[in-house]
Amino acid sequence: MKAEIDRIIRVALYIRVSTEEQALHGYSLQAQEDELLHFAKEKKYKVVGTYRDEGFSARKPALKRKVMQELLDDVRAGKIDRILFIKLDRWFRNVWEYHQVQAVLDENNVTWQATMEDYNTATADGRLKVNIMLSVAENEADRTSERIKFVFNSKVNRGEYPYGRVPIGYKAEIVDGLRKLVKDPELEAAITAFWEYALKYNSVRRAGFLVNAEYGTTRAAKEWLRTGKLEIYCGTFEGIPDFCPAYVSRENWKKIQDRKNLIKKAQAWNVYLFSGLITCPSCGHTLKATYKSYPNDRSIKYNAYRCNHGRDNTGCTYRSSVSEKKTEKYLLEHIREMIEEYISETEVGASSKKKKRIIKFDVAKAKEQLRRLNVAYFAGNMPDDEYTAMAAKLKEDIAKALESEYEAEKAPDIGKLRAFLDTDFEAIYRTLEKDDQRRLWRSIIKEIRVEDNHVVGVTFNV
Repeated sequence: MKAEIDRIIRVALYIRVSTEEQALHGYSLQAQEDELLHFAKEKKYKVVGTYRDEGFSARKPALKRKVMQELLDDVRAGKIDRILFIKLDRWFRNVWEYHQVQAVLDENNVTWQATMEDYNTATADGRLKVNIMLSVAENEADRTSERIKFVFNSKVNRGEYPYGRVPIGYKAEIVDGLRKLVKDPELEAAITAFWEYALKYNSVRRAGFLVNAEYGTTRAAKEWLRTGKLEIYCGTFEGIPDFCPAYVSRENWKKIQDRKNLIKKAQAWNVYLFSGLITCPSCGHTLKATYKSYPNDRSIKYNAYRCNHGRDNTGCTYRSSVSEKKTEKYLLEHIREMIEEYISETEVGASSKKKKRIIKFDVAKAKEQLRRLNVAYFAGNMPDDEYTAMAAKLKEDIAKALESEYEAEKAPDIGKLRAFLDTDFEAIYRTLEKDDQRRLWRSIIKEIRVEDNHVVGVTFNV
């Protein structure tokens, strides 16, 4: 018992404020963090992480928020014993989402604590109170939706910027008592150059790359692409012209958007044979489909694949691109040989392995039963003694299955690869439409591995 008391509890601080709450109440992330740090210090907890969930709508699903995913990943990794937040409505406002996350916490023996409210989930009454308060918070979030829209619209109509975050190149200043956007002197030259380059080269991505190189910014390509879409840079916000100082004229901004839409339409008609199949040899991400021009004739385009992370200053060192035409040619010439070799290796491996007893106990099904049991218990629909007995039995069965000496092993299904070899696919392939060619490759190939700009191996879809 003393060891449990003396054990230092590792806590994660979870703080959240939505854009709506910033507009309505001015809730502060810093104030929440100060309160939680003070509480942790008083209780002699060890703070192992702070998770700041800011700037999203209160109605945005919590499970889709990046910070919540990071927190749950750390829970599963065993880094956290308890999660602290100031109030229950900072944690969740949706009963269903609460129970989804609670099941993850229960599975990893992680608890939570609201520092400014008193909840006891160890009793049926306490769990009922949690469900009632979550329902109230969910209802309140729905009811305030129209009021929030009114507050935002009234601020915008007065020329006041309502959000906490401001677009790059701007900063918020109080002008005549209103929070307005003005150009940021430190970034004004870089953002001005960005729009000039985008107009000159007809490429937002290239403009961002040039600004990074010239002005020392380190923004990823996708961030520049988002910047290139924002109408606010021509001074218009929420349909209100002259809302803030412009970096680009509306006419030129529209030219850039029209050019981007034209490229998107052209790409929509293009079929990429190997999209989603080729992986980066440096970072492991999937190479993205694109098109390139021949150096001696820029009017001729061809399909290719490249790693966006290799151009975003995110640590990937792969700068090459993979030609679709060369990849297709290589596979048509070598795929039969590669399949035959794979089948041979699989059969030799299967014959040399000791047969393993198949476990009939379904671990996944048992875990799902345990999850449902937790949901029912925390909803107050099951007495403590019944829950304890059933949960203990399920956990024991799962542990025994996982610790068993023998595991079920599923042999690769090479039947469809054999069937593929029995066809004259080399001749048939040329008669197919490109969509069908793409489906053919995806039916037998799960991954294509490359080095430099050529294929070095494949993983079959078995």
